[in-house]
Amino acid sequence: MKVSGKTSGVGPTPSVVGGSPSGGAQPAAAPASAAVNGDALSVSSTAQFMAAARAQLARIPDIRTDKVEAIKAQLDSDAYNPDGDAVADGLVREHTPPATADGVS
Repeated sequence: MKVSGKTSGVGPTPSVVGGSPSGGAQPAAAPASAAVNGDALSVSSTAQFMAAARAQLARIPDIRTDKVEAIKAQLDSDAYNPDGDAVADGLVREHTPPATADGVS
């Protein structure tokens, strides 16, 4: 197979000679359009909203150090006494799938 035409840059599509399985010559490919208006990008309002939300979330720390320090201080002073029933209810609620409209989970 022999490729002829420009070897670099943007321009017309090079012609290919002998590209068919039978070895016959193929007609030259039509040249690419020379008039290029440039690239364009359009972002939906939903995508813009998502990008803004991600930016806001990136500013929030994963660990709320003020809360951690407050609980550490309570633990050190033996003043941290969580309600066992509330903790158990929270665990059950967190690990139980929500009920559906027909009452089946």
